Amino acid sequence: MKQNDEIRKIEALESEALQAIFQGQKNKVIHLYEKVEQLFSKGSNSTRNIISNRFILPLSQLLEMNYSWGREYINLFPNQLKAEYCKQIYSSGM
Repeated sequence: MKQNDEIRKIEALESEALQAIFQGQKNKVIHLYEKVEQLFSKGSNSTRNIISNRFILPLSQLLEMNYSWGREYINLFPNQLKAEYCKQIYSSGM
């Protein structure tokens, strides 16, 4: 039950971040990234996996598809989220 609540919370943050990105609200995006960074750094392995799969992955996929403006928002990832993002993109060994 607790995990389902975490999933909903992370998905809500991802949806809010996407909305802010599409509306060009850079400061709001930074604030949301920092919120997720705190959850990531203080959370359990399960929480980190949820953030990785339900926040970073879908968000980064969208931003990479629109790389001309998306890279700006990828570069705003805080340190731990950026490290997790890099781990995802280099995990294929390519």
